[in-house]
Amino acid sequence: MRPFSLLCTLFLTIACSSADVAELNKSTHVDDDCGKYLAIKDNDYFNEFISFQLQQVNELKGEITNDNMDELHKALYQFEAHWLTLKEDRYNACQRHANCTELERQYNRNIERQPRNRIISSSKKMCQKSDFEYAISRIKMVTFYTDVERLELIRQK
Repeated sequence: MRPFSLLCTLFLTIACSSADVAELNKSTHVDDDCGKYLAIKDNDYFNEFISFQLQQVNELKGEITNDNMDELHKALYQFEAHWLTLKEDRYNACQRHANCTELERQYNRNIERQPRNRIISSSKKMCQKSDFEYAISRIKMVTFYTDVERLELIRQK
């Protein structure tokens, strides 16, 4: 009897550790997918745009007052800070969406095994809110970028 209980304990330990590794791999995959929103890219168009604008503002040195120069620098840095906030919001929305999608997948897999446990309202998509937030985060970034891109420095003589 003793070897049998030892063998059962061994199998239980292996099964639990395999499940833990599987969960760890899933969360790493989600981080890889969402991490691209926070990663520094070689061709980040917004940063290139801000750098170009900063270069143009610096070329105005001597033509405008120091106060105006400081205000222009401050505005560009605020644009960049807001952009970083939007990127972080996009990352967070991606995380919420990925977590909800994973929960929905687990729920659907469980329902396949035990159909009587189905919740009546589950015919609707469970992740509509996170889908919407995820889409809105992209729209906010695109809208902000196009608004900033349309700004022009107008010189008055």
